[in-house]
Amino acid sequence: MAKRFLLSMLAASVYAQCGSAHWGVQGEGAYFVAPQFLVEKIHSLPEIPTVEGPSFQTGLVRFNGRGAPSFALQYSQMSADVEGSAVDSRGRITVTGSGLARGFMATKYINFVTRGRVSAGLAVGGGIGSLQASYTRSAVSSTGVAALSERHDYDYTIGLFEILGRADFRLNRFLTIGPFYGARNGFIGGGAAVRVDFAH
Repeated sequence: MAKRFLLSMLAASVYAQCGSAHWGVQGEGAYFVAPQFLVEKIHSLPEIPTVEGPSFQTGLVRFNGRGAPSFALQYSQMSADVEGSAVDSRGRITVTGSGLARGFMATKYINFVTRGRVSAGLAVGGGIGSLQASYTRSAVSSTGVAALSERHDYDYTIGLFEILGRADFRLNRFLTIGPFYGARNGFIGGGAAVRVDFAH
């Protein structure tokens, strides 16, 4: 009798972990920084400014039968501030600006580990969006006289991409939290996702 009870409990546990795939919603927030070696390659920014800012994504997520995320279809947005300075023959050159990239991102979650309430692996995504950016360059001579002031504006269609290391922790039947770290659109950073599971 005891053996039959244990077998039935084991079967129920396996069934709970291997149910059907289902949908949920998710949202995430993060902060990213452009690596200096990439900024150095932007010839229009010889000041080599810092470029960094927040990012968020939100949309639908598909869970596999064991409750781990399988893929997501999301609105993606990243903003960045540009700030830097240098000294040349004209005086001190200062550059300030901002940029906004937004569009659609489809992300595949590759799970290397799925055990009970924990899953971990990679997030690999791609999409398309727009980039709107501008910056202002100004120069002040050693005598304090303004020697230069110029503004540049850009509006492009761009590809979006990400590759992140990630883990997901199920807090209860409906809610998981997933920290991540890696690259998005050429920036390096990390954040966390909150997922709501409709089926559990």
